[in-house]
Amino acid sequence: MVLGFDASTTICGWAFYDGTVILDAGFVDISECPTNKEKALRVISVMDAHPLIPKVLQINLESALSGFMMGRTSQQVVIKLARFNAVFEYIVSEHFKIGVRLINATTARKTVFGKARVKGMTGKEYVRQQIDARFPYVHAFDKMNKRGTWDAHNEDIYDAVVIAMC
Repeated sequence: MVLGFDASTTICGWAFYDGTVILDAGFVDISECPTNKEKALRVISVMDAHPLIPKVLQINLESALSGFMMGRTSQQVVIKLARFNAVFEYIVSEHFKIGVRLINATTARKTVFGKARVKGMTGKEYVRQQIDARFPYVHAFDKMNKRGTWDAHNEDIYDAVVIAMC
């Protein structure tokens, strides 16, 4: 069993993949946690309560900034993401005693979908399109926001699914 993470400093998407199907997926809001350590520990506390954790043999984590688009993010955000990703990788590997495999988002998309993106579409849009077409059962894990509409953080779930399947 593989546990895939798409971790940012505000939301951490996760997915459990058994080699055939996605068994469960979701996201954890870590935006209110004041430190990188507390963010990582918040995700771990959610995962520790999950019944599939004892079956996990591998953890995949999207590489920091692997989907970074030049000009769209400030230098401060780039540094913040890189720092968090390093802390998250270390704390997760130490806690679960499983090595964490870092996976480039582009490589994961190519592996799972055959290509990383299409012209005129963002990477997130492409992943959502491919999930809709190839793995519609994953929508069973979608969350609704407070207004009862589709939560945009579901995209982090889809990215975690791709990372888990790679």
